[in-house]
Amino acid sequence: MSDKRPSLIRPGLFGIEAAADRRRNEFDFHNEALLHYQRKIDFLFFGDSITHWWDVDTYFGGAGHVIVNRGIGGDTTGFALRRFAADVTQLSPACVVILLGINNTWALDEWLPEDRKEPEEIQQEIVADLTAMLTQSRAGGIAPILCSLLPTRMERYARNGLRNELVASINKALREYACSENIIFVDYHRHMTDQDGITLHEELADDGLHPHVLGYDLMARVLRETLATHGIEIG
Repeated sequence: MSDKRPSLIRPGLFGIEAAADRRRNEFDFHNEALLHYQRKIDFLFFGDSITHWWDVDTYFGGAGHVIVNRGIGGDTTGFALRRFAADVTQLSPACVVILLGINNTWALDEWLPEDRKEPEEIQQEIVADLTAMLTQSRAGGIAPILCSLLPTRMERYARNGLRNELVASINKALREYACSENIIFVDYHRHMTDQDGITLHEELADDGLHPHVLGYDLMARVLRETLATHGIEIG
């Protein structure tokens, strides 16, 4: 441990519309402590509310691993990419578990038609942002673990069927990219859908979006089993 404060990457605030700003000060303080004490991180979970609300230390911290959660509820891939250097690469975890993209799809539901985005445009931005994160991870000597987006079950949204079709298409593209680049891909989606193959099973979330404990139990099992096939133990 040094007597001096470490040099710290701080992305700053992006603006009042950015969910990424909600935990910025918290993460900056925590990142500084991790760097100051030169803490070696085994697994860093990076994402939006599905990661933010997952008590990953309870699920995976019992095997002596250092687990860090850098999820922010409401975050989109564009803002997540802008904070990636601060919340991932400068911390140099052995592995980063990336689960992001569902918040981009709210652009399907904008009130004004001119504010909406077509599914193809949303898919392109998600895939581009995630592949940039994967590239940065590898350049920093961090093993990336790419996760599928989860299905949803939100009948209150008129375009939720379209959202679930888009999620399936995005996951197909992510799986193909991961395979081509020899990146670990964790397919939560196929374990969490109803019989139609695209809708979230109703017993896994109360709000049709965020897993409750049974949903997270399933995700933890899928993650453990997937990593085990690659010789990685997460606990």
